[in-house]
Amino acid sequence: MRKVILTPLAGLLLVGSVSAQEEFFSEEGMFTAGGNNSANRHIIPVEAGMSVEVIVMSDDIDTTLNATMPNGETIYNDDYEGLNAGFMRTMSSGGSLEVVASPLSSGETGPYRIIARTLPPPGKIAVGQTVDGRLSGGNAAGDRYELSGEAGSRVVIDLRSYDFDAYLTVTDSRGGEMTDDDGGDEGYNSRISYRFDASETVTIAASSLGDEAGRYQLSVSELSNDVAMSVTGSLSNSSPRGHDGTRYERHEFEGEAGQTVTIMLESDSFDTVLYVSNPDGSNLARDDDGGENNNSEAVINLPETGTYTIYVTGFSESTGSYEITVLR
Repeated sequence: MRKVILTPLAGLLLVGSVSAQEEFFSEEGMFTAGGNNSANRHIIPVEAGMSVEVIVMSDDIDTTLNATMPNGETIYNDDYEGLNAGFMRTMSSGGSLEVVASPLSSGETGPYRIIARTLPPPGKIAVGQTVDGRLSGGNAAGDRYELSGEAGSRVVIDLRSYDFDAYLTVTDSRGGEMTDDDGGDEGYNSRISYRFDASETVTIAASSLGDEAGRYQLSVSELSNDVAMSVTGSLSNSSPRGHDGTRYERHEFEGEAGQTVTIMLESDSFDTVLYVSNPDGSNLARDDDGGENNNSEAVINLPETGTYTIYVTGFSESTGSYEITVLR
């Protein structure tokens, strides 16, 4: 694997890895034939403002969990740390956190253990800043940062590392999660574009896909809401077919080297898939469900000045009207 020095950028914040987590709850259980949810239900007392990581672990069984927060929010998870199920949350209210543990494959039997750990307070990052950090081994929760934004603003969050396969998570103030593995540049980096529908503080977790250690850069950049192009069209049975047989429509836009653009492809009629090609025709980006619902959205740094092509496609033989919006 390549090893390079990550060059500090403007607005850089230097931080170390997070401090150790503290385990405050531990219980053992047994998955039995026929299953017994009441036997595999665990009640964990939590306090408002507490940042918690919960893991259901087993040496031989792929575990799952269903959790209910004190505020009524529910969470399901399968593979959080290897084959172990888990999650992390900052509690909006205190009370009882209920977790029901189960094997992924019905009928599996054997012992398991559930633990809960408190997490150290998250760091802070602001729009326009970059954090240069180091992820420690065995830190499945990753390094966490809080980001505040105003209603209507849009940002792109990039996690880059030459030491590990980056994995990025953004948790909004209501507990909803967005995750990304390889959506960034250079293959193994992560990128999430986020729109603040309300003035709020979100939590960003910088972690590795394989629980690896190493250096990383986490950056937050503001995105423009200026509309550079808006066009409507229709994918129909008369649309041309690509080399793989998929029907498509194409649209072009002019771009300049170094620009960051957001391309949104939206349809109420079909599940969209977006492709963008460079001026020389080579592939630049692909996105399926990066937008809301089943819509597509891609945030792209344009590598050169020229004419870029947007290809509109859908799953199977999907047809219908669509709208493309380019922001820059």
